[in-house]
Amino acid sequence: MIRMRSLDEIEQVIESNQLVLFIIKTNHCGVCEAVSAKVSSMLESKPSVKGINVYMEDVPEIASRYLAFSAPTLLLFYAGKEVYRSARFIRFDELSHVLSQYESVI
Repeated sequence: MIRMRSLDEIEQVIESNQLVLFIIKTNHCGVCEAVSAKVSSMLESKPSVKGINVYMEDVPEIASRYLAFSAPTLLLFYAGKEVYRSARFIRFDELSHVLSQYESVI
């Protein structure tokens, strides 16, 4: 997963990649780090999915831009549009299924 440090950088990645999995997390959040590690290992077998993450402390406006009111918040973008959202409690079986469905479209 690639760490983003500005809103412009995030939006450029979302616009320039077909399938983007985006995690919004906070510092000192053990759940955020565990989710990020599990998602990173999941994406190793999915080369068509671009994985990015951002800390709310690095980009404070990210919470209002993407309506992320808890951490971690996981967003999936397909062709620049949000198609899946999961916050706080991530269901990895559901995420894997959704990713596979969108990968088959690409």
